[in-house]
Amino acid sequence: MAIIETYRRVIDPTDCDMLGHMNISRYFGCVSDAGLGLMTAFGLGHDQLTGGRRQAFAMVHSDATYHREVLAGEWIYMRSGIADVGRRSATFQHWMYRGADDTLLFDVTAKCVLMDLKARKATVIDEDLKTQMQAFLVEG
Repeated sequence: MAIIETYRRVIDPTDCDMLGHMNISRYFGCVSDAGLGLMTAFGLGHDQLTGGRRQAFAMVHSDATYHREVLAGEWIYMRSGIADVGRRSATFQHWMYRGADDTLLFDVTAKCVLMDLKARKATVIDEDLKTQMQAFLVEG
């Protein structure tokens, strides 16, 4: 399975700054939603966040590259995968593409820590979750 589509939308004019391109904060809004899409795919969906496990990954570090500007009215989509799974953290990778021509617009590597949402602290990634995450490992 490895890399999957985790998000898609059309960019609204309200997503853009006074220079006419998508504002930096909107990029990370897309990353946040793509992260939820990826978590849902490996078993940490809404039901597990609000009940069930009560665990979620929280970004603690990111490294982003902006390849091309994004304009209002453009359709974008994001693809995501997992680069590494550790004891308490995982490294997620997200790529944003222009829907019309599949041009890479933006990418980010995000170090995320698994949080116990009740205790509000990092927790260990158990073997069951680690196994579910393995299906989304990015090769190379």
